[in-house]
Amino acid sequence: MRTARPRTAPTRRLAAVLCIAGMLAAAGCATREPDLGPGGESPDAGAVTAPGTDSGIALAEAAPARSQVTPTRQDVVNATVSLVADDPIGAADRAQALAEQRGGRVDSRTDSPSVDDGPASAALTLRVPAAEVDAALDEFGTIGRVTAVGVDRTDVTDQVIDVDARIAALDATVTRLRDLLATASSTADLLAAETALADRQGELDSLRGQQQSLRERIDLATVSVRITETETASSGGIGGAFADGWHALLRSLTAVGLFLVAAVPWAVLVAVVVAIVVGVLRLRRRRTRRS
Repeated sequence: MRTARPRTAPTRRLAAVLCIAGMLAAAGCATREPDLGPGGESPDAGAVTAPGTDSGIALAEAAPARSQVTPTRQDVVNATVSLVADDPIGAADRAQALAEQRGGRVDSRTDSPSVDDGPASAALTLRVPAAEVDAALDEFGTIGRVTAVGVDRTDVTDQVIDVDARIAALDATVTRLRDLLATASSTADLLAAETALADRQGELDSLRGQQQSLRERIDLATVSVRITETETASSGGIGGAFADGWHALLRSLTAVGLFLVAAVPWAVLVAVVVAIVVGVLRLRRRRTRRS
């Protein structure tokens, strides 16, 4: 009677196969290509090497990170208002007071008093808190008759996020460069770190200036106000036509009188020149007759 031998060879072969497969899988994970950024670059592609890399100073500047949270919309508001008032200068004073009462200011103002060739007018550029611009536009109706109004809102949310992220990245870079300055072991390292720090600090200051300007444009809306004088309407009918003709005649006579007054100096000059010429001609004729 034969005794059954244990089948150990197939079991060993299966274990060997599994072991080799596990090793291949681990090798594949170890040699996997690094993740690429949105532009097909490696995360380390944005590494910035400061001047003097031979001295061992290398600085990796992280790309600006964007929050995954949906940001609040940021708008730059520009509005225009056209008004008609009996007294444009006085209406401009009230518009300026209205903006200042709401925490705004006046960036520019031009007053044009009434003259013979045109009615009075005023133009202002006001800065009003963006949250109150709609209420301010409604209040302009109490200053004069509103003939036109327009509001333009420009979305600058992406620009705000980009500037803020770049400032955060540069701020971290400047901090690391200052740490390198404190631990520099050679003159070459010190000079390289100082040069890189000056460049990054200049960029950071420029971005902070852009950030401040952008924030101000968002917080304060720009309102352009144009105020003109109310035109006197004709009364109509025969009386109105007679009044219009009389005013036209007066304007014509005034214009003729102004022209004559302006022409007096020229008339005197011409008379003097003519008198000299006539005198010279008479003198020549007398000499000719005597000869």
